[in-house]
Amino acid sequence: MNDHSSFEDYASKNVKYYQGVNNTLLGMVPSNVKQVLEIGCAEGNLGAAIKAETGAFVAGIELFPSAAEIATGKLDEVIVENIEMVDPVNLPLSRKPFDAIIFGDVLEHLINPDQALKKVKPLLSENGCVLASIPNVGHITIIESLLAGAWTYTDAGLLDKTHYRFFTRREIVKLFESSGYAVENLTIIPYSNPRYNQMIEALEAVNRSFQMNNEHFKTEAAAYQYVIKARPV
Repeated sequence: MNDHSSFEDYASKNVKYYQGVNNTLLGMVPSNVKQVLEIGCAEGNLGAAIKAETGAFVAGIELFPSAAEIATGKLDEVIVENIEMVDPVNLPLSRKPFDAIIFGDVLEHLINPDQALKKVKPLLSENGCVLASIPNVGHITIIESLLAGAWTYTDAGLLDKTHYRFFTRREIVKLFESSGYAVENLTIIPYSNPRYNQMIEALEAVNRSFQMNNEHFKTEAAAYQYVIKARPV
């Protein structure tokens, strides 16, 4: 989030919005990490899970003081700051470099996510990685809404009203590569049901008929979210 977003939009969110743990993202954290930085740590539940599984020192940067206060009781260090408004290299982080820097459902909330990715690179250890989870605007539910002539923002989810950026698989890869990273792993978190599967099959036929050349359409349309692991080039 940044200064152009409405604090009221975030304050009105369900309390569970700040308490989630993305288990796919958690599972991608290398087991040998010693120091981890989480950008947008919310109430610290993901960082606490990382600490429990790896024993790592986990620091967090969080914009909202109320969430940061709760996170302080779970993480080793929490700084209240807006990642878009500061150079993280100059923040009073007691331990660095970091073996992993995490953006869990954060990059889509930033005006310039590429700049955030570039700014944290100096904080990575020699073999450090960036991990991120990003919603997929190419999901079948979004396609369905567009076919119905709708693009309706919600309090949470793919069309969260606090999102500034929207990404497909291809645009996620482009974001990281243009920011000086190589994507090592791109994992899908799927969300589908029989009705959506039928829609995907029908649209895949259209994809083939009109030679749209998206060989990954079926997989991408079922992907609710992507989890990325990348390293500086």
